[in-house]
Amino acid sequence: MEGATAMNSRRLNINFQWEAAGNDPLELYQTMARLSLEVNDYSLTRNEDSWSRTVKDEVLVSLYPLAVWLASSWWRLLHEPHPGKGIRPSVSWRMAHEVASANHGFVWPTIMFATDGDGMQVWSSPSDQNVEQSVRYLNGSRFPSFVPMEDFRKEVSGFIGAVVDRLRDTDCAESELAALWAVVREEQADPELSRLRMFEAMMGYDPEECSETLLKTMLALSDKVGEKSLSELMSALAMGKEFQVGQEKKIELLSELHGLEGRPDIPRPADSGTEACAPWRLAVHDAKSMRDHLGQGWEPITNDQLFDALGVRATNVERYTPENTSRVSVAIPMEQSKIRFMPRKKHPTARRFEYARFLADCIFQQHDDGWLVSSDLSTFRQKYQRAFAAELLCPVEGAKQFMQGDYSESAIEDVAEHFDVSPTTVTALLMNNHLIESDDFSVNTGAWPYRPLVVSA
Repeated sequence: MEGATAMNSRRLNINFQWEAAGNDPLELYQTMARLSLEVNDYSLTRNEDSWSRTVKDEVLVSLYPLAVWLASSWWRLLHEPHPGKGIRPSVSWRMAHEVASANHGFVWPTIMFATDGDGMQVWSSPSDQNVEQSVRYLNGSRFPSFVPMEDFRKEVSGFIGAVVDRLRDTDCAESELAALWAVVREEQADPELSRLRMFEAMMGYDPEECSETLLKTMLALSDKVGEKSLSELMSALAMGKEFQVGQEKKIELLSELHGLEGRPDIPRPADSGTEACAPWRLAVHDAKSMRDHLGQGWEPITNDQLFDALGVRATNVERYTPENTSRVSVAIPMEQSKIRFMPRKKHPTARRFEYARFLADCIFQQHDDGWLVSSDLSTFRQKYQRAFAAELLCPVEGAKQFMQGDYSESAIEDVAEHFDVSPTTVTALLMNNHLIESDDFSVNTGAWPYRPLVVSA
């Protein structure tokens, strides 16, 4: 289509048609357009125009501020995950992840982007009906949409490039956006610079804002912990804020804990049949394979079976008092295929679930020598762990067989006791398998987690 992007990604689509309007500064005026955003064929820009009382999928805005925001947030969007359920991230985090930060006086849809380590999660929410605006966005979703990272990269970089070209063609070549995007592209082309930008982003910093001392320390620590595991650790410890100087000592202290040594005996899981799938789908597949290995069918997994799989004696687990007081549980690979586990849970039921998550990460990390890391983040890896542990300890088919169609609160408590898991685990399992529904929007970890960001003009 003439004047529109030629991007046709299957998961994310940024479409627009140039349309001159208004008396704004030149960069804004020359990039006015009818913009529509779609994720998985679902419109994020469907809106009602307060003046014309019409409903449409595109909105009239300048693309310049959106492109500048995407370019300036590029590294943090790609590498900084959401801090997790129930945690309010800093204003700095939100400014780098919420579209409202594009600002410049335009009414933007309430959209948030956050990587899960495998792809991009996209949250959306309709406009607040109690706030009077010229445009009221209508669509939102209960669950975040998933966009493969390569799709996100291609679509967003193509969009920014199209805006840069538009400015060049309208005698605005020397724009802030052109200079900013040229720097980003140079950084992407340089492996060493890309790695620095990635580490800065994982620690919650914009490019060149992290102290050189801290950056060097974390780069060195990555060789010890593993790059992917260090990313999980930094994000979990920072909780949506900047990873500060001194926090790296918390990671170093973890390596000094005595912990519990074990030598896991875990079969290689059968091929899931797909190279890329949702974390819960892969986790359920692997948990079923593990249950088959243990020969348990739909019956409860005993503590002896669970701990034996990790090569740890159940009696040692029961006698062990956790030394770990941090927000994350870790396990460190040692010589002769041994692993030193540093759990943090004390309650027997929570402890079972935690060790099941360790088992999950042993499977997840079979081709990686990095630390095992278990946290409250919403990354692909952590979602995989939680789904694996739930299905391993309380298989949905076993729960259905036990409950016989009775999904009442008392039945949930009974099945939780039967499988030795928490009622919360059972409830989440039933909800995820569409056996029960919740009227409480807030209990869904994928729901828009807090009030939309308001940025002053």
